[in-house]
Amino acid sequence: MKRFISLLALVVLPALAWSADAVTQQSSGYADKVKSCVCMTPTNPRDECMLSRIDLGVDFGRLPSRLVKKDKKYDLWSINTIQPIYRSDDMHNTLLGFLGIGSAKWKKGAWNIGTGYRHLTASADHMFGVGVSYRHFDLRHLHFRGPQAYVEWLTQYTTLTLGRAWYRMHVSEHAQRNFLKDKHNLDVTSLDLAFQFPGLPWTQVLVGRSWFQEKIGRKCFKSFHGNSFKKLDYGLRFNIFGCLALEGGYLGGWGNGAFVRLILNIGRPASNEYTLADGILGNEVFTPRDLKNYTLAPVARERIDSIAQIK
Repeated sequence: MKRFISLLALVVLPALAWSADAVTQQSSGYADKVKSCVCMTPTNPRDECMLSRIDLGVDFGRLPSRLVKKDKKYDLWSINTIQPIYRSDDMHNTLLGFLGIGSAKWKKGAWNIGTGYRHLTASADHMFGVGVSYRHFDLRHLHFRGPQAYVEWLTQYTTLTLGRAWYRMHVSEHAQRNFLKDKHNLDVTSLDLAFQFPGLPWTQVLVGRSWFQEKIGRKCFKSFHGNSFKKLDYGLRFNIFGCLALEGGYLGGWGNGAFVRLILNIGRPASNEYTLADGILGNEVFTPRDLKNYTLAPVARERIDSIAQIK
């Protein structure tokens, strides 16, 4: 996590300075002009352009110890996008498509393609979604491919996603454990919860859990009365500027599978509703979000640079 702390300091300090400076310069209009140039002005979902839903990402992390004899470092460069196939004028029905491609040191490739549907209720305080995708991943030591499906439920304060994946998987010979000498069929069920950190609408706390149908190396499912909490995914997301976000956390238990992810959007997506540069503190303990801004938000675990299901 040292890399995460270093990156956090580099991107947060300028945002804090901007946030304070913007307050003192509001009357001059100068701050508003600069904000517009650096993706700082919040985007109306109707005005959101295609380019703002394309992001460039870089991940640094370690493969979880349950897969390899020793923690193996990795880096992954990626491009992800999510685009509307159809969206109704009232924005209550959205058919979407998403695509991601990635490379590890330009030697190995990965891609993910899928489609989904989201329905925003008439009251606009709940949104439900379903979708399917296919992923092919080749990350130096880790190789898997197969279809995925998900359902999701978004409220003004939380996002809950249930996913299922059917993978064909193996680990490279020089890094594998004995129980992964051959390719295995691996079914994975995942449950993820995202919510806002109190008082800080530009942050997001991520908690997830995965269950494996096949027992690889040791029992993967344990009662929540036991030590299954050690197997949870933990993460934080900070929207620093309108087009820059930082994520970090652990996959498969505290201190295991650490990762840090830097995400740069070509423009400001509507789903980056709040950022640090817009203001440090919210007006409420939990600031409600406008779900119309999230009709084309990325789906949990559907980014090509998310390996959280394999841990």
